[in-house]
Amino acid sequence: MPNFKVASKPESPYVHCLAPRERLSIEAIVDELLHNFGSVETAEFADACSLSAQQLPRRLRELAHRFKYMHLQCGAVLLRGIAVDDHRIGPSPQHWDAPWRNPPTLREEVTQCLLSAVLGDIFGWRTQENGRFLRHIVPVLKESEEQLGGGSSVTLVWHNEEAFHECRGDFLSILCYRNDEQAQTILSYVGDIAIPDEKWAILAAPRYTIRPDKSHFPDQNVSAHWRLDDHAFARIQCMYADPQPVPVLSGSREKPFIQVDEAFMCAIEGDAEAAEAFDWLLRQFDDKKNSIVMQPGDMLWIDNKRAVHGRSVYLPHYGPRQRWLRRVNVTLNLRASLPYRESALSRHIV
Repeated sequence: MPNFKVASKPESPYVHCLAPRERLSIEAIVDELLHNFGSVETAEFADACSLSAQQLPRRLRELAHRFKYMHLQCGAVLLRGIAVDDHRIGPSPQHWDAPWRNPPTLREEVTQCLLSAVLGDIFGWRTQENGRFLRHIVPVLKESEEQLGGGSSVTLVWHNEEAFHECRGDFLSILCYRNDEQAQTILSYVGDIAIPDEKWAILAAPRYTIRPDKSHFPDQNVSAHWRLDDHAFARIQCMYADPQPVPVLSGSREKPFIQVDEAFMCAIEGDAEAAEAFDWLLRQFDDKKNSIVMQPGDMLWIDNKRAVHGRSVYLPHYGPRQRWLRRVNVTLNLRASLPYRESALSRHIV
């Protein structure tokens, strides 16, 4: 049985370089999926992907198993050596609003979904690009100073994806297509932080509120390819208008889960003690952070309930070779989100 070892220091996530045999096996499974699907953006593809992930090489499946059940003492795994064809994928998009069917990146999309599905079930948010499973992360000039994936001139501060929602993903995967600008992805892992009892008592109590980030608002979902009705945003609007108190820390004292969004989260008004504890935790993340300059073919698996992530300031090229990443959300319990989905077959949370 393979022996997975993790360094005791937090300088980097666990790194796994794909072996030639693993790459060949992945390519064969991707070929089969490509024969049957012209898009990754269907529930049928997501189901097929979940089944196909069971055919991945044992070492990859074991790595995913150990990571998702916290046998590895790290908040992220970096897979290296994934095939990204720089010529075939064409110019970097200038916006996330790109066609869904038969894109030039289809092979890369299928590969990422397959390697994400080994962790759990992929899904999308209806209020975020109409439920798209595989989001484009590219710099957008008008969003340069926003706390969004399109931002660049401000640091993207510590957060879990969709921290405001009880059905937020357990994991996410990020695949790098291009990063000529050498932007840094930053990570911090709660397992590297010693939390005193007095801080735990405060942070584990429902003394904080989180509002949805702007990517779930109607004006961030204007598309040339589809239109969302206002009712799709009804729950988001309620969550924004009346956020319910939540804790920052939950679960096991020894292996806590976190619920953090620095830009959209705060202590309940007047609770100075809770505000101070939250600021303390954020500074701990700063002290324990590590940075990764992702290269084409690098994929991060991030534990969305045990690690926070962000991005450095960088100077975008704003052109055909601008920074280009893709992101997929993964859940360990798709059934739990059924009250938020249109049907049991749907993979879109509304």
